[in-house]
Amino acid sequence: MAWDGRLYVGTGSQGDANRPFMAVKPGASGDITLKPETTSNEFVIWRQGRVAGYTPSAIVHAGKVYLVHDTGILAVLDAKSGKQIYKVRVGGGGQTFSASPVAAGSRVYFLSEDGVTFVLDTGDAYTEVAKNELGEMSLSSPAIAGNARYIRTQSKLYKIAY
Repeated sequence: MAWDGRLYVGTGSQGDANRPFMAVKPGASGDITLKPETTSNEFVIWRQGRVAGYTPSAIVHAGKVYLVHDTGILAVLDAKSGKQIYKVRVGGGGQTFSASPVAAGSRVYFLSEDGVTFVLDTGDAYTEVAKNELGEMSLSSPAIAGNARYIRTQSKLYKIAY
């Protein structure tokens, strides 16, 4: 994904040690591999290890990177510096995630595999604004179009408009 002149890339590699996420300058070519024990170079602006999810993709919104791991661990980073703002288990724990988060306005939406949507504020601390339960499994990422949110569960497609 791209934001503010940077490319954001991660890997969903299996194993906790192999889940880096980084911000890269566009136009890089050749080998831009970081040297051991470094977190930046001419092309890599910053790198954070062990934060990318295995299945869910990250999202950059309101100057922050939101990365949720399949096990529900959410890391929120400053998009410019890569510094961690906070790390927490979404919903307090016990949740698994396959869907990628989506965002609109001052909210970020996380849909668990159990069909529970956690709505978070984009502030600098974990603030759960709402929790909505759909009562059945969902592995699909929500979609936002105009004033509507679309959520697909195992047997239904919901359109939530305002």
